[in-house]
Amino acid sequence: MTQPSGLAFGITAAARADHARLGAELERLGYRELWANDTRNGDGLTTLAAAARETTALGFGVGVIALSEQQPERIAGRVAAAGLPSDRLALGVGSGSSASLQLVRDGVAELRRLLPGVGIGMAALGPRMAHLAGEIADVVIANWAVPERLAWVRSHVMVGAADSGRPEPRFVAYVRTAVGPDAETRLQAEMDRYRGYGAHYARAFDAQPAGLIGVAGAGPRDVVAGLAAYAAVADTTVVRGLPTHDSIDGWLTVARAAKGL
Repeated sequence: MTQPSGLAFGITAAARADHARLGAELERLGYRELWANDTRNGDGLTTLAAAARETTALGFGVGVIALSEQQPERIAGRVAAAGLPSDRLALGVGSGSSASLQLVRDGVAELRRLLPGVGIGMAALGPRMAHLAGEIADVVIANWAVPERLAWVRSHVMVGAADSGRPEPRFVAYVRTAVGPDAETRLQAEMDRYRGYGAHYARAFDAQPAGLIGVAGAGPRDVVAGLAAYAAVADTTVVRGLPTHDSIDGWLTVARAAKGL
């Protein structure tokens, strides 16, 4: 699979007729990848397939599919149905509502068997999952972390890779990003929403300094400066947009700001 670096963009999975325009514009702006989440309310693979139609080089990532809710066979079937180019896809999985390392280890192994040529990513918030990701993943996806916390997570990934005698996986950081006069309010609301999703998010928030996690800027200059600290730690920084309006134009406003436009 390709190994992009630099800036990627992230969106909420949703059914839209104009996702192809988003993919084409992100490619024109120089983004390396488009990432979409995958939940009960939104199919990330279908979203990415729609965005891929008018692209030739843009990579795609799913961050992440919960192995506690979907078996590898079902995930592989969804990937096949979506028809995304395997050499441009990073398939992210996580433990979901389970804390089982074995569930993830077995799931990644089975997905490798079922989907040869697809890069397998793993979500990692804590030290044990980060170590496992270093052992078995092609891509490690870190979420809701300040740069110092990202460096801490990455250190555990590096140890896991070294213990297994393999190269360090690509390290991807999801960074919630808002631009505009109410950017801080939107970012705080997103943090509050995730805190209610499970104890693992609450623990991750509580282990870090109080304050906003992510980037909130009044304009492009602030956004670019805020993202620089994350880019210094991660191989790929996913600008996970928090637009004022849930629309393609809303997403593109954040995407352009992150490019300083």
